[in-house]
Amino acid sequence: MDPEKPYSLEMENRGSYLYAIIGGLKVTPEMARDYWTEIVDECTDLGLDKILAEKNFVETISMDSLADLNPYFRELFKGFKVAFVDRYHHDDISELGKKLARASGVKMQTFADAAEAEKWLLAN
Repeated sequence: MDPEKPYSLEMENRGSYLYAIIGGLKVTPEMARDYWTEIVDECTDLGLDKILAEKNFVETISMDSLADLNPYFRELFKGFKVAFVDRYHHDDISELGKKLARASGVKMQTFADAAEAEKWLLAN
């Protein structure tokens, strides 16, 4: 983990999409904004519009915090397709994120594992 950041972020260009694993103990709204911005910036630099993200946080942000971040994320994810896996299965937050993303015109789907996420991402 980078000592400057309260989370770890590993990214890998997999040709047609960017694979990212984000992790740590607890997500804050500021951290979520920061790591998603890093991921989208990397995609933009690589010319990719597909993201497979695996979130590996023990504690996640609240539903209210996620809703507050929605205007920022709506702009950030414009034109992207996102396959999302939460390794700790914070399913309520993942579902809310998917609903907010889709309502904003972002193609997003949540999955229980990376293999299914990749299959969907490559087909879309």
